[in-house]
Amino acid sequence: MNIFPKLVLASCALIAMSGCTGYGVTFQTAPATELSACNESLVGNWRIIEGERNAPTSSTEDYLSVATDCATMYSVTTKQESGKRINKVDDLKNSKDHQIQFAKGIDYDYVVVTPKETSFEITPDIKLPSGKIIYQINKGKDGVILRSVDLDKTIQLVLDRKISGQIFVDRDNPGGNQAANVYVRGDANQIATYLNTLDIYSNERLLLVSATPAEVKLIQKAIKQSGNKK
Repeated sequence: MNIFPKLVLASCALIAMSGCTGYGVTFQTAPATELSACNESLVGNWRIIEGERNAPTSSTEDYLSVATDCATMYSVTTKQESGKRINKVDDLKNSKDHQIQFAKGIDYDYVVVTPKETSFEITPDIKLPSGKIIYQINKGKDGVILRSVDLDKTIQLVLDRKISGQIFVDRDNPGGNQAANVYVRGDANQIATYLNTLDIYSNERLLLVSATPAEVKLIQKAIKQSGNKK
């Protein structure tokens, strides 16, 4: 699992937290004029849980490993298949598809993901700006909580003129579902205001809990075997 794009981008598997109802929500700019390469609250080795800590166990486990100063960032997915452990490691720091940065806020900090592609083509005649994908960081007693921006809530906020944005609805989606994208317009102050004052976040979440010593060994071994260095 590629943790940050998993939340919202490109396909149902990558937008699990906002539901498989569309392409997702992107923003014209980040909620701060200055972005950093690291957020210290994410440094460490984490097990990733979708929902609550007591969520049902799965044959697939997801982890996030972030080194000091975010020098390296890896997502690790491990699963048992036919009695054999299979690992998938994604180098989030050196992705060819996106750049991960962080923004400081008044109450919360944010993960800001900027796709390398500046636009994506809907049809030969329609191109939408790719924008930035933003997640709220909430360091709580259970661990670190990541929340994505909810697609349906954002559509309603645009329709109610509480947010300035562009809605694209693909009514001809061959899958039968009407996929949608919302591109939220505004400068850093406007985007920060939206994120701080409106009911815009998904009710779902990703919970990061500290990995056990055994899990840390598993994470480090998977990273090493992938050809990356911790």
